Amino acid sequence: MRRHYRRAAVHLRGWPLPLRWGVTAVAVIVSAAVRYAIFGSTDDLPFVLFFPAVIGAAIFFNHGSGVFATALSAVLAVSLFMGDDPLSSTKNVVRLVLFCGVGGLIAIAAETLHEAYAEAERDRARAVAAEQRLETLLREFRHRVHNDLQRIVAVLQLQANRSPDAKAALQDAAARVQVIARVHDRLGRDADQAMVDTRHFLHELVADFRTTVGDLRPIGFFVQAEAHQLSLSRMGAVGLIVNELVTNALKHAFPDQTREGAITVKFHREGPDFILCVADDGVGKATTPSREGMGTQLVKAFAAQLGGRIEVERSASGTTQRLIFPVAAPGDTE
Repeated sequence: MRRHYRRAAVHLRGWPLPLRWGVTAVAVIVSAAVRYAIFGSTDDLPFVLFFPAVIGAAIFFNHGSGVFATALSAVLAVSLFMGDDPLSSTKNVVRLVLFCGVGGLIAIAAETLHEAYAEAERDRARAVAAEQRLETLLREFRHRVHNDLQRIVAVLQLQANRSPDAKAALQDAAARVQVIARVHDRLGRDADQAMVDTRHFLHELVADFRTTVGDLRPIGFFVQAEAHQLSLSRMGAVGLIVNELVTNALKHAFPDQTREGAITVKFHREGPDFILCVADDGVGKATTPSREGMGTQLVKAFAAQLGGRIEVERSASGTTQRLIFPVAAPGDTE
């Protein structure tokens, strides 16, 4: 409705002055005819039915048309509905002055409201344009970050081929940068929103493993995630932890490339905490490392960023790793 009014106002206010005043005059004459049809030539309420013409002229044209409608209405009312000597009566003079004053105020108020509305529309248009420019810049930024991460991966892999002594470390670094790129791409799809749905994000993230690993190894990937809203930064940390834990499960829980198994990612809320579980039915206790690797250190660092902790439970039937972190982000007053 606002759009229709804006278009109508722009169109009507662009009419030539003679046309606007001509339409205003017709509206005033029609008001006089209606007044005469209802009350005849008596002096009862001589001005009341002229107000719609005054208001319409002020709203749809401008304050000048409103003032013109007021003046023309006053002339017709005095000439047709206030007797032979209308200005000899104090009552008629008071009514005429009040009508002219109210008509002028209506014209000014309508013009002021129109200008305020037009300014609000201009502000809204500027805000929309600024938002569109920001979205364009963000898309360009995400595209550049993606390309930069891919270049880093390519450089690390190239250097790994040229440096046999550091090949394993460089390949590991390239894989971790690739993980960051993968999470960045997933979050980029929700960058137009302040919050990210955990169920949707985790399903898509695990689907990447299912696509890349499912045809190569007999490992099943499953997700059981509740739908909660996390900020982009917190969801980014959760995504990196999931990638690391699933990658570790593939590497350590199923060292035999032909072994069948399953990896399940769960996410739910328990009271004031969110709980993320990555469980496998691999070799279990046999995977206990003698010391913390880089992956474990990264997971703990991301958990600390979330204000949480990592718990690991190993048994003969597999390993369960839990990330427990507060629903309220660190620093929140809630």
